[in-house]
Amino acid sequence: MSGDHELVKGIAAREPEAFHEVMEHTAGRVVNLAVRFLGNRADAEEIAQETFLRLYQHPPRLDPSSKLFTWVYRVAVNLCMDRLRKQSRTPPMDSLDLPSGPESDEPLAGKIAGPVSRNPRETAARTETAEAVRRAVASLPAELRAPLVLSALEELPHAEIAQILEISPKAVERRLSRARALLKQRLQPYL
Repeated sequence: MSGDHELVKGIAAREPEAFHEVMEHTAGRVVNLAVRFLGNRADAEEIAQETFLRLYQHPPRLDPSSKLFTWVYRVAVNLCMDRLRKQSRTPPMDSLDLPSGPESDEPLAGKIAGPVSRNPRETAARTETAEAVRRAVASLPAELRAPLVLSALEELPHAEIAQILEISPKAVERRLSRARALLKQRLQPYL
């Protein structure tokens, strides 16, 4: 099977091949996205399971301009944001780093801190900066963290982020601007 509309038809018809193909192509990315939001792999795996359960229970109805991947990410992001809202305190962000493999990419801390060094002082400074980035991102409200993670880590275009979050592209820009301003303020000693 291929093509979003054929996959959606297959999912609506409860065809196992369609579910298998969607899960095969998106499960790793959904888990990684959830790890970036929640900072906890076990919680991220629960979010991924819930995402695919919802896909099974409520197959999407896509318009011609939408992608199945966008719908899957929308469900995962909403589940992550719901979990963050329900928590009484800001969750610890153990790591924004992803496991190595085909689904991973350069973590946010690495993008900010720069390349690895053999100098112990530089390595210590890099570690300190990475921890500061993790704490700063973890401290962002969910509505600001979502577009930041989708933009900086998932490298999605603003139009797709808008579809995932069900807001306007202008709102994405505003939220990204606010998130970056807060991060800049909180990371000032490291810049």
